[in-house]
Amino acid sequence: MNLIFKLAWRNIWRNKKRSIITIVSVFIAVALAIFTRTMQLGAYDNMIKNIVNSYTGYIQIHKKGYWDEQTINNAFEYDKKLETTIKSVDGVEEVIPRLQTFALMSTGTLTKGVMIQGIDLKKENMLIDWNSRVVKGKLFSNNDTSVILAKDLAEFFKKKVGDTVVFIGQGYHGMTAAGKYPVSGIINMKNPKLNRSLVFFPIKLAQNFNSADNLITHLVLVKDEKTEMSNIIHILKNKLDLSKYEIMDWEQMLPEVKETIQVDNVGGILMIAILYMIISFGILGTVLMMTEERIFELGVMLAIGTKKGKLILMLVLESIFLSLTGVIAGAIAIAPIVYYFHVNPLVVPGPKGDALKEFGFEPVIPFSTDWTIFTTHATIIFVVALIAALYPIFKIIKLQPVEAMKKI
Repeated sequence: MNLIFKLAWRNIWRNKKRSIITIVSVFIAVALAIFTRTMQLGAYDNMIKNIVNSYTGYIQIHKKGYWDEQTINNAFEYDKKLETTIKSVDGVEEVIPRLQTFALMSTGTLTKGVMIQGIDLKKENMLIDWNSRVVKGKLFSNNDTSVILAKDLAEFFKKKVGDTVVFIGQGYHGMTAAGKYPVSGIINMKNPKLNRSLVFFPIKLAQNFNSADNLITHLVLVKDEKTEMSNIIHILKNKLDLSKYEIMDWEQMLPEVKETIQVDNVGGILMIAILYMIISFGILGTVLMMTEERIFELGVMLAIGTKKGKLILMLVLESIFLSLTGVIAGAIAIAPIVYYFHVNPLVVPGPKGDALKEFGFEPVIPFSTDWTIFTTHATIIFVVALIAALYPIFKIIKLQPVEAMKKI
């Protein structure tokens, strides 16, 4: 067996130029594929992180049916027992309660429908750095009776810190919801849609405004980075009464984001598929040449008693050695570059970067360091090498020593 391995390795270098060209082509293909995919998947991860951490969280729990009919009448009671049950799940770091409703906001002759979000700022800071979003004024405490306006909404009503705003709406089970509150701060949600419509109340004030004591509409879960979202959801479904609660991940809550990523991802996969198709023909061409130019040699080896199985193994090993040499070299060469751009992300310059900032995205592209990207592309090349090796296998199976030795 050792002799077969030695022969296969030496045969590769019988035509050094051809072998080096094949190895270099595989090297470049693997390096480009890994570079492209780590950049693409890193951009997706950063996009998801920006969206999820800015508002929705990775996982939310509501009363069953709330997502289809988002009214305060679908609120549910939040108690310590429920919180303890959720926090007992490995990977859940915090549970953030919210009470969301809608009302008319009015001042002078101006009136507009707004979304009221009752929040616990101490817990919300685990999801969003609220201090970095303050444009004017300050954040309220949980016991305050003041509100925070999103930037564009404050501009629409021409409101400043210290001004009073009036709200009127429908509270829990048809109760009248009305009140006027001072503005303690103005924030930038870094999302045009949210900036035009959001008002934040301390959660106790929101509950009082809506006659909904101890009721919430959302539970947002903060998870650690190492735990898979699907694992947490699976455990929660076993722990919670699914006839009372619905558990949703960000993909269900933001399907348009998921679809955008999927469409873009298909384009990236097609580009890499074309790249690998070209490399596949290169490997196949090398294997064809290596086989055809050695028909006489293979015929002689068969004539002196070499088994066809050993010849097949030798040629298959040659194909694998060629491919794996390029794969390993390409992966090792690109790894430090990928890590560098993971630590020092590419910055999106100019108007495109400004547009990303406006929509709440960091104008950077951190590369992904997911090791499965490396192993996936190494496996693809390995499979290509095995497929290319089918030709010499069939050739040797049909090869007759006398006919082969005539082709000199």
